[in-house]
Amino acid sequence: MNRPYLAKQLAGLGLSLASVSLVATSVSAQAAPPAQRTIRVLAVAGTASLASPNDTAWKKVPATLVALQPAFPAHGSIVGTPVAQQLKAQVVRAGGRLFMKLAWSDRTANTAIKDTNQFLDGAAVQFAVNGQPSTLAFMGDAEHPVNVWRWAADGRAENLVAHGFGTATRVPFEGLHGTSVRTEDGWEVVISRSLSVKPQEGANLKGRRTIPVAFAVWDGANQERDGFKAVTLEWWQLRL
Repeated sequence: MNRPYLAKQLAGLGLSLASVSLVATSVSAQAAPPAQRTIRVLAVAGTASLASPNDTAWKKVPATLVALQPAFPAHGSIVGTPVAQQLKAQVVRAGGRLFMKLAWSDRTANTAIKDTNQFLDGAAVQFAVNGQPSTLAFMGDAEHPVNVWRWAADGRAENLVAHGFGTATRVPFEGLHGTSVRTEDGWEVVISRSLSVKPQEGANLKGRRTIPVAFAVWDGANQERDGFKAVTLEWWQLRL
């Protein structure tokens, strides 16, 4: 972690490393132990059906429940309590691509922004580009970027790279796909991307055995957007 850089960032927001540490310590007491924060990737043949959340092939893929907490309020505009408390993650590696299925409860489908009190439902997966758990899970920093795959309920799937809070930048990449279905309880989404990408396009997953991963969920009916979201404040390990 680049603590001097982080301290400078937070100072500009009127915050301190001590306040971040206090929140992290509180959340850590409730989070799963490091040994349990592992998501195993199933390797299979073929890719055609995996892009659909409804495909029966997903019934054979191990599922992991991931607890979510309120994101750290790094800006004065981040107020309130996010709705989502957990999500279910399933991950498959097939045909040179990674398929990640996320499912969570959401009582209303918010597929468009309406006025200033309703925003888009969404979900995101964050990877440490360098593959090191020492990378700050708080959107990385100037020297240790993160790669974010973000799905929004209007059908968009965006590939982002961030070098710290508030720096997420869209990186054009046609190979990131997202599909979704509504269920009785909420959303099921599959985000997929090729394992191998160019350095400027994000995290290269080819040849890795593990990589740190984190998650986020937005409930548009609760006015959640940008930094107001439910997240994992600590890294999980994706075991490829």
